[in-house]
Amino acid sequence: MALCPYCETPVGHVNIQDVTVGGFMAQNQWHGITYACPHCQKVLSVAIDPIAIKTDIVEEILAGLRRR
Repeated sequence: MALCPYCETPVGHVNIQDVTVGGFMAQNQWHGITYACPHCQKVLSVAIDPIAIKTDIVEEILAGLRRR
């Protein structure tokens, strides 16, 4: 089992929270998620939410098809 690099406690699962991902003054922003240690709550990683991206793509395709 991996250890948290901050509190050095074994991490068997992580806490996930929604965040917005984008650059400074970026026009494009995406749904993201943080992965945090369940013990010390420090953020271990941030990523674009793959489920939200998939949902957004499907919605955009369906909207495009409806406009035809």
